[in-house]
Amino acid sequence: MELQILKWVDATFHSVDWLNQIMKYITYLGEFGAAAIITAVVLLAVKSTRKAGVAAAIALVLNVLIVNVILKTAVNRARPWTEFSELQTFYESCGVRLPTDSSFPSGHTAACVCIAVVLVIRFKLKGLPALVAALLVAVSRIYLCVHYPSDVLGGLFIGSACGVAGHFLGRLVCDKWEKYKAGKSSSESN
Repeated sequence: MELQILKWVDATFHSVDWLNQIMKYITYLGEFGAAAIITAVVLLAVKSTRKAGVAAAIALVLNVLIVNVILKTAVNRARPWTEFSELQTFYESCGVRLPTDSSFPSGHTAACVCIAVVLVIRFKLKGLPALVAALLVAVSRIYLCVHYPSDVLGGLFIGSACGVAGHFLGRLVCDKWEKYKAGKSSSESN
């Protein structure tokens, strides 16, 4: 069924070069988790957003451990082009970089979603553009046929869970740090 979806995507959309190029550049937002890492670093660097940065950093670490260290290794699912060799022509014409790791779950999706979830929890409506961008990355992974739909759904689920966990763990870490600093400054003043 999933392969049929990808074959339909290929037959329906891959002849539209401008859309191929847009999707290729959207997918780059998730490349190596760069946008997610940059977002976390910027949040950490600005004092007013530092707590969100701690949450984002924790979410990313959890995400990398679950997606890249545990699941991709354990599941070791082959990429779609191993079953659908006709995609090679599309990849060559579009210039899509082919990942070498396993397919499940989508790391691009999980990384973008985990950061977006932290931003939505922390900043409410101001975080929605990040969520829209993350969902576009998820769609681009299916559009480019570098993941099966279930890989992307897995990335959405894991990214969301890591974002929520990062939020709560980040709050816990920041609260502990503030209590530590408050106790330290009161003992110094005595």
